[in-house]
Amino acid sequence: MRVLLTISLLVLFFVGCKPTPNQTVQITGVVQNPTGEPIELVYFSDFTGNKREVITLELDAENRFDVSFEIPAPQSAILRNGRTSIQVFLQPGDQLQLEADAADWINTIAFTGDGAPNNNFWVEYQNVLGVQLGSAFFSNAIMVSSSDVFKNVVDSTLVLQLAFLENHTTVAELSEPFRTFFTAEMQYAAKNRLLGYAATHQRLNQLQEPPVLHQGFYDFLNKPDLFNDNLLNSEAYSNFLLSYLGYKNSIRPTQFSDTLSANEIIFALAAEYIPGQSGEFAQAISINREFSFGEIAQAVPMYDKFIASATSQDLKDRVTRTWDAVQALMPGKPAPDFTLLDINGNEVSLSDFKGKVVYLKFWASWCGPCMRQVPPAAELKKRMANQPDLVFLYVSIDTDNNAWRSTVDAHGITGIHMVTPGRERGAPALYQVKWIPTFYIIGRDGNIFDNRPPQPSEPNVDEVLLRALAT
Repeated sequence: MRVLLTISLLVLFFVGCKPTPNQTVQITGVVQNPTGEPIELVYFSDFTGNKREVITLELDAENRFDVSFEIPAPQSAILRNGRTSIQVFLQPGDQLQLEADAADWINTIAFTGDGAPNNNFWVEYQNVLGVQLGSAFFSNAIMVSSSDVFKNVVDSTLVLQLAFLENHTTVAELSEPFRTFFTAEMQYAAKNRLLGYAATHQRLNQLQEPPVLHQGFYDFLNKPDLFNDNLLNSEAYSNFLLSYLGYKNSIRPTQFSDTLSANEIIFALAAEYIPGQSGEFAQAISINREFSFGEIAQAVPMYDKFIASATSQDLKDRVTRTWDAVQALMPGKPAPDFTLLDINGNEVSLSDFKGKVVYLKFWASWCGPCMRQVPPAAELKKRMANQPDLVFLYVSIDTDNNAWRSTVDAHGITGIHMVTPGRERGAPALYQVKWIPTFYIIGRDGNIFDNRPPQPSEPNVDEVLLRALAT
Protein backbone atom coordinates (compact mmCIF):
# COMPACT_ATOMS: atom_id res chain seq x y z
CA MET A 1 0.00 0.00 0.00
CA ARG A 2 1.40 3.36 -1.03
CA VAL A 3 1.85 5.61 1.95
CA LEU A 4 1.72 9.36 1.33
CA LEU A 5 3.31 11.36 4.08
CA THR A 6 1.85 14.83 4.45
CA ILE A 7 3.37 16.76 7.31
CA SER A 8 2.40 20.34 8.12
CA LEU A 9 4.48 22.12 10.65
CA LEU A 10 3.83 25.54 12.20
CA VAL A 11 7.42 26.41 12.85
CA LEU A 12 9.91 29.17 13.23
CA PHE A 13 13.58 28.15 13.01
CA PHE A 14 16.70 27.49 15.06
CA VAL A 15 20.39 26.86 14.55
CA GLY A 16 21.91 24.58 17.15
CA CYS A 17 25.03 25.79 18.88
CA LYS A 18 25.85 27.00 22.35
CA PRO A 19 25.34 30.70 23.05
CA THR A 20 28.30 32.86 23.98
CA PRO A 21 28.26 36.17 25.88
CA ASN A 22 28.15 38.31 22.70
CA GLN A 23 24.93 36.66 21.54
CA THR A 24 22.62 38.81 23.63
CA VAL A 25 19.57 40.51 22.15
CA GLN A 26 18.02 43.45 23.99
CA ILE A 27 14.56 44.76 23.20
CA THR A 28 13.16 47.82 24.94
CA GLY A 29 10.12 49.87 24.17
CA VAL A 30 6.70 51.17 25.00
CA VAL A 31 3.23 49.74 24.26
CA GLN A 32 0.39 52.22 24.25
CA ASN A 33 -3.16 51.24 25.25
CA PRO A 34 -2.32 47.78 26.64
CA THR A 35 -5.34 45.50 26.69
CA GLY A 36 -4.25 43.34 29.61
CA GLU A 37 -3.52 40.40 27.32
CA PRO A 38 0.01 38.97 27.55
CA ILE A 39 2.61 40.49 25.23
CA GLU A 40 5.19 37.83 24.42
CA LEU A 41 8.12 37.00 22.19
CA VAL A 42 8.13 33.35 21.09
CA TYR A 43 10.91 31.48 19.31
CA PHE A 44 12.05 27.91 18.79
CA SER A 45 15.04 26.76 20.79
CA ASP A 46 14.87 23.28 19.23
CA PHE A 47 12.81 22.81 16.12
CA THR A 48 13.50 19.07 15.89
CA GLY A 49 11.80 18.62 19.27
CA ASN A 50 9.18 21.35 18.75
CA LYS A 51 10.53 23.19 21.81
CA ARG A 52 9.67 26.86 22.09
CA GLU A 53 10.80 29.60 24.43
CA VAL A 54 8.52 32.42 25.58
CA ILE A 55 9.69 35.78 26.89
CA THR A 56 7.01 37.95 28.47
CA LEU A 57 7.32 41.70 27.91
CA GLU A 58 6.34 42.93 31.36
CA LEU A 59 5.06 46.52 31.22
CA ASP A 60 5.84 48.95 34.02
CA ALA A 61 3.61 51.80 35.22
CA GLU A 62 4.53 53.80 32.11
CA ASN A 63 3.84 50.85 29.77
CA ARG A 64 7.56 50.36 29.10
CA PHE A 65 9.51 47.11 29.01
CA ASP A 66 13.13 45.97 28.82
CA VAL A 67 14.16 42.38 28.10
CA SER A 68 17.50 40.76 27.29
CA PHE A 69 18.15 37.17 26.27
CA GLU A 70 20.62 35.07 24.33
CA ILE A 71 20.10 33.41 20.96
CA PRO A 72 22.69 31.16 19.30
CA ALA A 73 22.29 32.55 15.77
CA PRO A 74 20.04 34.76 13.61
CA GLN A 75 16.47 33.51 13.74
CA SER A 76 12.86 34.35 13.31
CA ALA A 77 10.47 34.87 16.21
CA ILE A 78 6.84 35.73 16.82
CA LEU A 79 5.84 38.89 18.66
CA ARG A 80 2.31 38.42 19.90
CA ASN A 81 -0.24 40.48 21.75
CA GLY A 82 -2.85 38.02 22.94
CA ARG A 83 -3.95 36.22 19.78
CA THR A 84 -2.59 38.84 17.38
CA SER A 85 0.94 38.21 16.19
CA ILE A 86 3.58 39.24 13.69
CA GLN A 87 6.98 37.81 12.78
CA VAL A 88 10.22 39.55 13.66
CA PHE A 89 13.87 38.78 12.89
CA LEU A 90 16.57 38.66 15.57
CA GLN A 91 20.35 38.60 15.35
CA PRO A 92 22.86 38.25 18.20
CA GLY A 93 23.88 41.75 19.26
CA ASP A 94 20.62 43.42 18.22
CA GLN A 95 19.53 46.32 20.40
CA LEU A 96 15.99 47.06 19.30
CA GLN A 97 13.58 49.71 20.47
CA LEU A 98 9.91 49.01 19.78
CA GLU A 99 6.85 51.22 19.79
CA ALA A 100 3.34 49.93 19.23
CA ASP A 101 -0.31 50.50 20.06
CA ALA A 102 -1.86 47.33 21.49
CA ALA A 103 -5.24 48.36 20.10
CA ASP A 104 -3.84 48.23 16.54
CA TRP A 105 -0.91 45.88 16.99
CA ILE A 106 -0.16 44.89 13.41
CA ASN A 107 -0.33 48.35 11.86
CA THR A 108 1.53 50.35 14.50
CA ILE A 109 4.66 48.30 15.30
CA ALA A 110 7.81 50.27 14.51
CA PHE A 111 11.46 49.68 15.39
CA THR A 112 14.55 51.80 15.90
CA GLY A 113 18.09 50.81 16.90
CA ASP A 114 20.37 47.97 15.79
CA GLY A 115 18.36 45.50 13.70
CA ALA A 116 15.57 48.00 13.03
CA PRO A 117 15.86 48.06 9.18
CA ASN A 118 15.42 44.27 9.01
CA ASN A 119 12.33 44.33 11.18
CA ASN A 120 10.67 47.39 9.70
CA PHE A 121 11.06 45.81 6.26
CA TRP A 122 9.76 42.44 7.51
CA VAL A 123 6.74 44.05 9.15
CA GLU A 124 6.01 46.08 6.00
CA TYR A 125 6.23 42.97 3.83
CA GLN A 126 3.79 41.09 6.06
CA ASN A 127 1.34 43.99 6.03
CA VAL A 128 1.52 44.45 2.25
CA LEU A 129 2.42 41.40 0.17
CA GLY A 130 2.00 38.99 3.08
CA VAL A 131 -1.67 39.93 3.33
CA GLN A 132 -2.27 39.79 -0.42
CA LEU A 133 -0.38 36.53 -0.94
CA GLY A 134 -1.60 34.68 2.12
CA SER A 135 -3.00 31.19 2.53
CA ALA A 136 -6.43 32.19 1.19
CA PHE A 137 -4.89 33.44 -2.06
CA PHE A 138 -2.94 30.24 -2.71
CA SER A 139 -5.78 27.95 -1.58
CA ASN A 140 -8.08 29.58 -4.11
CA ALA A 141 -5.39 29.36 -6.81
CA ILE A 142 -4.86 25.66 -6.09
CA MET A 143 -8.59 24.92 -6.21
CA VAL A 144 -9.35 26.64 -9.54
CA SER A 145 -6.06 26.15 -11.43
CA SER A 146 -4.64 23.39 -13.55
CA SER A 147 -1.08 22.39 -12.70
CA ASP A 148 0.53 24.52 -15.41
CA VAL A 149 -1.48 27.60 -14.43
CA PHE A 150 -0.68 27.12 -10.76
CA LYS A 151 3.02 26.69 -11.54
CA ASN A 152 2.91 30.06 -13.32
CA VAL A 153 1.13 31.62 -10.33
CA VAL A 154 3.81 30.35 -7.95
CA ASP A 155 6.66 31.42 -10.20
CA SER A 156 5.25 34.91 -10.77
CA THR A 157 4.54 35.51 -7.08
CA LEU A 158 8.09 34.46 -6.21
CA VAL A 159 9.41 37.03 -8.67
CA LEU A 160 7.16 39.63 -7.07
CA GLN A 161 8.31 38.74 -3.55
CA LEU A 162 12.01 38.86 -4.39
CA ALA A 163 11.52 42.13 -6.27
CA PHE A 164 9.88 43.59 -3.17
CA LEU A 165 13.18 42.95 -1.41
CA GLU A 166 15.58 44.07 -4.15
CA ASN A 167 13.66 47.22 -5.05
CA HIS A 168 12.89 48.36 -1.52
CA THR A 169 14.25 51.75 -0.53
CA THR A 170 16.00 50.28 2.52
CA VAL A 171 17.54 47.23 0.82
CA ALA A 172 21.09 48.55 1.34
CA GLU A 173 20.46 48.75 5.09
CA LEU A 174 19.33 45.13 5.44
CA SER A 175 21.79 42.66 6.95
CA GLU A 176 23.13 39.76 4.91
CA PRO A 177 21.66 37.16 7.33
CA PHE A 178 18.24 38.74 6.93
CA ARG A 179 18.49 38.83 3.13
CA THR A 180 19.50 35.16 3.15
CA PHE A 181 16.61 34.33 5.50
CA PHE A 182 14.01 36.22 3.45
CA THR A 183 15.17 34.77 0.12
CA ALA A 184 15.21 31.21 1.47
CA GLU A 185 11.76 31.59 3.02
CA MET A 186 10.25 32.78 -0.26
CA GLN A 187 12.02 30.23 -2.49
CA TYR A 188 11.26 27.18 -0.36
CA ALA A 189 7.72 28.31 0.39
CA ALA A 190 7.22 28.25 -3.40
CA LYS A 191 8.61 24.71 -3.58
CA ASN A 192 6.32 23.62 -0.76
CA ARG A 193 3.28 24.99 -2.56
CA LEU A 194 4.16 23.04 -5.67
CA LEU A 195 4.74 19.84 -3.71
CA GLY A 196 1.37 20.25 -2.02
CA TYR A 197 -0.59 21.12 -5.16
CA ALA A 198 -1.84 17.66 -6.20
CA ALA A 199 -3.14 16.54 -2.79
CA THR A 200 -4.64 19.96 -1.96
CA HIS A 201 -6.33 20.34 -5.36
CA GLN A 202 -7.86 16.88 -4.94
CA ARG A 203 -9.09 17.64 -1.41
CA LEU A 204 -10.50 21.10 -2.12
CA ASN A 205 -12.37 19.89 -5.19
CA GLN A 206 -13.43 16.61 -3.53
CA LEU A 207 -12.02 14.57 -6.39
CA GLN A 208 -11.76 10.79 -6.37
CA GLU A 209 -8.32 10.90 -7.97
CA PRO A 210 -5.48 13.42 -7.87
CA PRO A 211 -5.23 15.77 -10.87
CA VAL A 212 -3.06 14.96 -13.87
CA LEU A 213 0.07 17.13 -13.74
CA HIS A 214 1.67 18.62 -16.81
CA GLN A 215 4.99 17.21 -17.96
CA GLY A 216 7.94 18.68 -16.10
CA PHE A 217 5.89 19.86 -13.11
CA TYR A 218 8.45 18.48 -10.67
CA ASP A 219 11.56 19.48 -12.63
CA PHE A 220 12.47 21.99 -9.92
CA LEU A 221 13.39 19.01 -7.73
CA ASN A 222 16.22 18.06 -10.09
CA LYS A 223 18.32 21.16 -9.49
CA PRO A 224 21.77 20.47 -8.01
CA ASP A 225 21.42 23.10 -5.26
CA LEU A 226 18.15 21.66 -3.93
CA PHE A 227 19.61 20.98 -0.47
CA ASN A 228 21.58 23.44 1.62
CA ASP A 229 22.76 22.57 5.12
CA ASN A 230 23.17 26.28 5.86
CA LEU A 231 19.39 26.74 5.71
CA LEU A 232 18.40 24.53 8.64
CA ASN A 233 17.37 27.74 10.39
CA SER A 234 14.68 28.35 7.76
CA GLU A 235 11.08 27.40 8.46
CA ALA A 236 10.27 26.93 4.81
CA TYR A 237 13.39 24.83 4.15
CA SER A 238 12.66 22.57 7.11
CA ASN A 239 9.09 22.10 5.89
CA PHE A 240 10.42 21.43 2.42
CA LEU A 241 12.62 18.57 3.60
CA LEU A 242 9.61 16.75 5.02
CA SER A 243 7.35 17.54 2.07
CA TYR A 244 10.06 16.33 -0.28
CA LEU A 245 10.27 13.02 1.56
CA GLY A 246 6.50 12.63 1.29
CA TYR A 247 6.74 13.14 -2.46
CA LYS A 248 9.64 10.68 -2.81
CA ASN A 249 7.69 8.09 -0.88
CA SER A 250 4.66 8.54 -3.15
CA ILE A 251 6.69 7.69 -6.27
CA ARG A 252 8.97 5.09 -4.71
CA PRO A 253 8.81 1.83 -6.67
CA THR A 254 9.32 -0.34 -3.58
CA GLN A 255 6.85 0.30 -0.81
CA PHE A 256 7.47 0.14 2.90
CA SER A 257 5.78 -2.38 5.17
CA ASP A 258 2.40 -1.35 6.56
CA THR A 259 3.76 -2.11 10.03
CA LEU A 260 6.11 0.90 9.92
CA SER A 261 4.99 4.19 11.40
CA ALA A 262 5.06 7.40 9.38
CA ASN A 263 8.08 8.53 11.39
CA GLU A 264 9.98 5.30 10.71
CA ILE A 265 9.36 5.83 7.00
CA ILE A 266 10.61 9.42 7.19
CA PHE A 267 13.73 8.19 8.97
CA ALA A 268 14.49 5.66 6.25
CA LEU A 269 13.67 8.03 3.38
CA ALA A 270 15.90 10.79 4.79
CA ALA A 271 18.88 8.44 4.81
CA GLU A 272 18.13 7.39 1.23
CA TYR A 273 17.30 10.70 -0.44
CA ILE A 274 18.70 13.67 1.52
CA PRO A 275 22.48 14.04 1.85
CA GLY A 276 24.48 15.68 4.62
CA GLN A 277 23.21 17.33 7.75
CA SER A 278 19.86 18.13 6.13
CA GLY A 279 19.14 14.41 6.04
CA GLU A 280 20.19 13.97 9.66
CA PHE A 281 18.03 16.95 10.59
CA ALA A 282 14.97 15.26 9.06
CA GLN A 283 15.86 12.02 10.83
CA ALA A 284 16.12 13.83 14.16
CA ILE A 285 12.63 15.26 13.63
CA SER A 286 11.25 11.80 12.93
CA ILE A 287 12.88 10.34 16.06
CA ASN A 288 11.63 13.11 18.32
CA ARG A 289 8.13 12.86 16.89
CA GLU A 290 8.03 9.08 17.41
CA PHE A 291 9.26 9.49 20.99
CA SER A 292 6.73 12.23 21.69
CA PHE A 293 3.63 10.93 19.91
CA GLY A 294 4.32 7.45 18.60
CA GLU A 295 5.42 4.13 20.02
CA ILE A 296 8.47 3.94 22.27
CA ALA A 297 9.23 0.44 20.98
CA GLN A 298 9.54 1.85 17.46
CA ALA A 299 11.40 5.00 18.50
CA VAL A 300 14.23 3.32 20.40
CA PRO A 301 15.69 1.39 17.42
CA MET A 302 15.63 4.60 15.36
CA TYR A 303 17.38 6.44 18.20
CA ASP A 304 20.06 3.75 18.62
CA LYS A 305 20.79 3.68 14.90
CA PHE A 306 21.00 7.49 14.75
CA ILE A 307 23.37 7.72 17.71
CA ALA A 308 25.63 5.16 16.04
CA SER A 309 25.64 6.71 12.56
CA ALA A 310 24.94 10.48 12.73
CA THR A 311 27.85 12.89 12.31
CA SER A 312 26.20 15.85 14.08
CA GLN A 313 26.76 15.79 17.83
CA ASP A 314 24.27 18.62 18.21
CA LEU A 315 21.49 16.54 16.65
CA LYS A 316 22.48 13.53 18.73
CA ASP A 317 22.19 15.69 21.84
CA ARG A 318 18.75 16.91 20.80
CA VAL A 319 17.24 13.44 20.35
CA THR A 320 18.87 12.32 23.60
CA ARG A 321 17.25 15.18 25.49
CA THR A 322 13.87 14.17 24.09
CA TRP A 323 14.39 10.53 25.08
CA ASP A 324 15.43 11.54 28.61
CA ALA A 325 12.34 13.73 28.97
CA VAL A 326 10.03 10.97 27.72
CA GLN A 327 11.50 8.46 30.18
CA ALA A 328 10.73 10.82 33.06
CA LEU A 329 7.01 10.56 32.17
CA MET A 330 6.78 6.81 31.60
CA PRO A 331 4.12 4.72 33.38
CA GLY A 332 5.03 4.25 37.02
CA LYS A 333 6.85 7.58 37.29
CA PRO A 334 5.45 10.24 39.67
CA ALA A 335 3.02 12.55 37.92
CA PRO A 336 4.37 16.12 38.14
CA ASP A 337 2.14 18.11 40.48
CA PHE A 338 0.80 21.51 39.53
CA THR A 339 -1.57 24.07 40.99
CA LEU A 340 -3.86 26.34 38.97
CA LEU A 341 -7.08 28.27 39.39
CA ASP A 342 -10.13 26.45 38.13
CA ILE A 343 -12.85 28.06 36.05
CA ASN A 344 -14.58 29.23 39.24
CA GLY A 345 -11.45 30.89 40.62
CA ASN A 346 -10.63 28.16 43.16
CA GLU A 347 -7.06 26.94 43.63
CA VAL A 348 -6.82 23.30 42.60
CA SER A 349 -3.80 20.95 42.57
CA LEU A 350 -3.41 17.66 40.75
CA SER A 351 -2.39 16.11 44.09
CA ASP A 352 -5.86 16.97 45.45
CA PHE A 353 -7.14 13.97 43.50
CA LYS A 354 -4.74 11.37 44.91
CA GLY A 355 -6.72 8.21 45.54
CA LYS A 356 -8.71 8.79 42.36
CA VAL A 357 -7.96 8.23 38.68
CA VAL A 358 -7.44 11.39 36.63
CA TYR A 359 -8.03 11.49 32.89
CA LEU A 360 -5.94 14.56 32.05
CA LYS A 361 -6.38 16.47 28.81
CA PHE A 362 -4.35 19.42 27.51
CA TRP A 363 -6.34 21.31 24.89
CA ALA A 364 -7.42 24.72 23.53
CA SER A 365 -10.66 26.20 22.26
CA TRP A 366 -9.11 26.98 18.84
CA CYS A 367 -7.79 23.43 18.34
CA GLY A 368 -9.88 21.48 15.82
CA PRO A 369 -8.66 17.99 16.85
CA CYS A 370 -9.32 18.92 20.50
CA MET A 371 -12.89 19.97 19.78
CA ARG A 372 -13.55 16.83 17.74
CA GLN A 373 -12.97 14.85 20.95
CA VAL A 374 -15.69 16.77 22.84
CA PRO A 375 -18.74 14.75 21.64
CA PRO A 376 -17.11 11.33 22.22
CA ALA A 377 -15.91 12.57 25.64
CA ALA A 378 -19.50 13.41 26.55
CA GLU A 379 -20.55 9.87 25.62
CA LEU A 380 -17.61 8.46 27.59
CA LYS A 381 -18.71 10.37 30.69
CA LYS A 382 -22.20 8.88 30.38
CA ARG A 383 -20.75 5.37 30.19
CA MET A 384 -18.55 6.11 33.22
CA ALA A 385 -21.28 7.81 35.25
CA ASN A 386 -21.12 5.05 37.89
CA GLN A 387 -17.40 5.63 38.49
CA PRO A 388 -17.19 8.39 41.14
CA ASP A 389 -13.41 7.96 41.44
CA LEU A 390 -12.80 8.98 37.81
CA VAL A 391 -11.90 12.67 37.38
CA PHE A 392 -11.93 14.45 34.03
CA LEU A 393 -9.34 17.22 34.35
CA TYR A 394 -8.93 19.75 31.53
CA VAL A 395 -5.96 22.12 31.23
CA SER A 396 -6.46 24.64 28.44
CA ILE A 397 -3.52 26.49 26.89
CA ASP A 398 -5.79 29.30 25.61
CA THR A 399 -4.38 32.81 25.82
CA ASP A 400 -7.91 34.22 25.50
CA ASN A 401 -9.79 33.50 28.72
CA ASN A 402 -13.12 34.61 27.25
CA ALA A 403 -12.77 32.18 24.34
CA TRP A 404 -11.91 29.39 26.79
CA ARG A 405 -14.86 30.08 29.08
CA SER A 406 -17.38 30.52 26.28
CA THR A 407 -16.24 27.27 24.62
CA VAL A 408 -16.62 25.30 27.86
CA ASP A 409 -20.10 26.78 28.37
CA ALA A 410 -21.28 26.51 24.76
CA HIS A 411 -20.33 22.84 24.48
CA GLY A 412 -21.31 21.86 28.00
CA ILE A 413 -17.90 20.32 28.73
CA THR A 414 -18.18 18.90 32.23
CA GLY A 415 -15.21 18.24 34.50
CA ILE A 416 -12.53 20.25 36.29
CA HIS A 417 -11.35 23.13 34.09
CA MET A 418 -8.11 25.09 34.39
CA VAL A 419 -6.24 27.40 32.02
CA THR A 420 -2.61 28.40 31.60
CA PRO A 421 -1.57 30.57 28.62
CA GLY A 422 0.56 28.66 26.12
CA ARG A 423 2.24 25.27 26.27
CA GLU A 424 5.76 26.52 26.89
CA ARG A 425 5.66 26.74 30.70
CA GLY A 426 3.80 25.55 33.76
CA ALA A 427 1.77 22.35 33.66
CA PRO A 428 2.04 21.80 29.87
CA ALA A 429 5.83 22.07 30.03
CA LEU A 430 5.95 19.64 32.97
CA TYR A 431 4.12 17.10 30.80
CA GLN A 432 6.17 17.77 27.66
CA VAL A 433 3.12 18.94 25.71
CA LYS A 434 4.28 19.47 22.12
CA TRP A 435 0.94 19.12 20.33
CA ILE A 436 -2.68 19.17 21.45
CA PRO A 437 -4.74 17.37 22.39
CA THR A 438 -2.41 15.50 24.73
CA PHE A 439 -3.80 13.00 27.22
CA TYR A 440 -2.48 11.26 30.34
CA ILE A 441 -4.03 8.89 32.86
CA ILE A 442 -2.88 9.45 36.45
CA GLY A 443 -3.35 6.49 38.79
CA ARG A 444 -4.72 6.44 42.31
CA ASP A 445 -1.17 6.40 43.69
CA GLY A 446 -0.32 9.71 42.02
CA ASN A 447 1.91 8.01 39.46
CA ILE A 448 1.47 8.04 35.70
CA PHE A 449 -0.65 5.06 34.71
CA ASP A 450 -0.59 5.65 30.95
CA ASN A 451 1.36 8.32 29.08
CA ARG A 452 -0.17 7.43 25.70
CA PRO A 453 -3.77 6.61 26.61
CA PRO A 454 -6.52 6.23 24.04
CA GLN A 455 -8.52 9.35 23.28
CA PRO A 456 -12.28 9.44 24.01
CA SER A 457 -13.10 8.51 20.41
CA GLU A 458 -10.98 5.34 20.46
CA PRO A 459 -12.71 2.01 21.09
CA ASN A 460 -10.47 0.82 23.94
CA VAL A 461 -10.71 3.92 26.10
CA ASP A 462 -13.27 2.36 28.48
CA GLU A 463 -11.10 -0.72 28.97
CA VAL A 464 -8.01 1.31 29.83
CA LEU A 465 -9.81 3.63 32.24
CA LEU A 466 -11.50 0.70 34.01
CA ARG A 467 -8.16 -1.03 34.34
CA ALA A 468 -6.71 2.11 35.94
CA LEU A 469 -9.69 2.28 38.32
CA ALA A 470 -9.19 -1.34 39.31
CA THR A 471 -5.53 -0.81 40.19
